[in-house]
Amino acid sequence: MRIKELAELTGVTVRTVRYYHQIGLVPVPPTRDGVRDYGMVHVARVVRVRWLAEAGVGLARVGSLLHDPAATPGAARRSVLADLESTVTALDDQIARLGAQRERMRGLMSTVEQGGALSPMPAGIARFYDDIAARATDRPARRAIRRERDFVELAFYRGDMPPEAAVLYEGLTEAAKAHSLHLFGQVAARSGESTAYDDEQVARIAAAVVNRIRDSLGDDLPTVFRSIDLAVARRAAELYLRLSGAHERRVDRAIADALLSAIEKEHQS
Repeated sequence: MRIKELAELTGVTVRTVRYYHQIGLVPVPPTRDGVRDYGMVHVARVVRVRWLAEAGVGLARVGSLLHDPAATPGAARRSVLADLESTVTALDDQIARLGAQRERMRGLMSTVEQGGALSPMPAGIARFYDDIAARATDRPARRAIRRERDFVELAFYRGDMPPEAAVLYEGLTEAAKAHSLHLFGQVAARSGESTAYDDEQVARIAAAVVNRIRDSLGDDLPTVFRSIDLAVARRAAELYLRLSGAHERRVDRAIADALLSAIEKEHQS
């Protein structure tokens, strides 16, 4: 039979058969009248390769599994079993990943149903930034708000933002929101100037950010801070500083250090 007939019988494409030849899984048949002449041995081989591949065995391992296990020496049989067990482990991992993807899709569906945006950033955080951006009366402050919002969203995409951070943005009073806007305005006011803040101003801004968080969390602060993974918090701080502009970096570092110090202190208490 010709290669096209072999492909039709085995449910693969001609290109696939040729690829099996190329990687040594199916022997190349002898030629008759100048064309390759396939027989039942090739049909059986292609079917077995396809059957193993559809079971989840990678083509790189299929070759070692094509021998008859009953006629395989003990050591070789154990090797075949090890390959199969490894394949099962890989399939288990794939099932776990697919399960996680399914849950993420369900979460995205729920978000859309509730009118939210398709983003890993919690809706409460997005609302906070949208709210204070709408209150900002000057462009530099709005830019500063947008910059931080983009950073927070990026950190959630990367998995570098502690999920507990969402609590910091929930249930804020009008006074707390006004204070946040004031802090953004302070930073934005000098973001384009070459004159840096002095040490006292930097410390005051960092302390104000931490105090705002303390006021927002109230009695829940120790519980929230202790639940934060320090490694993730440090990654978030490092990402924040990497994205800082030259004029903001000194203030941003002070804020990051102050927050990390407060979180670490709760972990140690």
